[in-house]
Amino acid sequence: MDISNNQSGLNSKKDTGRRSFIRKMGTVMTTGVVVSTLPVVAKSDEQSDKDTGIRVEELSGRIAILEAEKSIDGLYHTYESLLNDGKYDKISELFVSDGECIYNGGVFRGRETGVKRLYNKRFRSGLTGKKIDVTSESRDKQSIDISKDYLSALAIFPYSMQAGSPMVSDSVLVRMARLHGGGINKWLEKGVCELSLTRKSKEDVWMIKRLNYHTESVSVPVTPFKKVFPADPAGPDALV
Repeated sequence: MDISNNQSGLNSKKDTGRRSFIRKMGTVMTTGVVVSTLPVVAKSDEQSDKDTGIRVEELSGRIAILEAEKSIDGLYHTYESLLNDGKYDKISELFVSDGECIYNGGVFRGRETGVKRLYNKRFRSGLTGKKIDVTSESRDKQSIDISKDYLSALAIFPYSMQAGSPMVSDSVLVRMARLHGGGINKWLEKGVCELSLTRKSKEDVWMIKRLNYHTESVSVPVTPFKKVFPADPAGPDALV
């Protein structure tokens, strides 16, 4: 028998067994590493999904606010256009049924009563509402604040318009002027309109709950309302 061959065979068998043991240990070690990292990966994916959900929610909120602001801006420009074009009978349609408007120290309440009286009588008789362009400084005063549920809002818009009231006189000249659409004391006033707005759902249009004229300057002295309706047929329901 060749001893060298036997020793070589034994060594070969020993090496084979050692390599087999190392392979087995390597598999166990590798498996251990993989198993230990699985919870970390799962946790990372869960956190990523959560972060994505938060970002989507924030983005949806921003879009909802932008859409609401755009709608409110459009509502006010519609209001301005109706005034500028003298379509006074259409303005009350922008208000809720119990809406109100505050102007020149008087409160006009109710869409079908006080609000219509202000625009259809007071504003119409003085040809009030012709729009005058506002300055860049006035534009900076514009703001819109939306509630968290997107169903109410407070908006401020600068305004500059021509206002007027019929001349209180029975003179021949005034009567003749009235026949030709005149006989009106006119002035220019500037300030901001503060609007409280509401809607029933995010799909509904915005409606005016309250419109408050904060007049900051007038071109001539203007006397606030002194009488209420019906003592003044075109007067407010209450004085401020």
